[in-house]
Amino acid sequence: MRRSTPTRIGDLWSGFIESNPTRMRRFCEARIPELWPEVAGAAASFTTALDIRNGMLYVSIRSSVVRHELFMRRAELQQELNRRLGMNVVAGIIVK
Repeated sequence: MRRSTPTRIGDLWSGFIESNPTRMRRFCEARIPELWPEVAGAAASFTTALDIRNGMLYVSIRSSVVRHELFMRRAELQQELNRRLGMNVVAGIIVK
């Protein structure tokens, strides 16, 4: 179907993403590595890998001290990530 008036690409993209909850969830999951340094603070510099599978965020840390700190702050980190993403994407955080 042809449009008679031009449409901004941002409007088309928003409609494309928001029309399907699965696409929106995947889009939010892709933003987690971008948000991690802001949410984790200085501990983010010790992060070696971030992976999200089935709503669980797996965080690999190279320092045992920082690993313990993040383990204790899991609920806070999960809540802050979900708040910044605007939806419940992270169901839990596993620190390894």
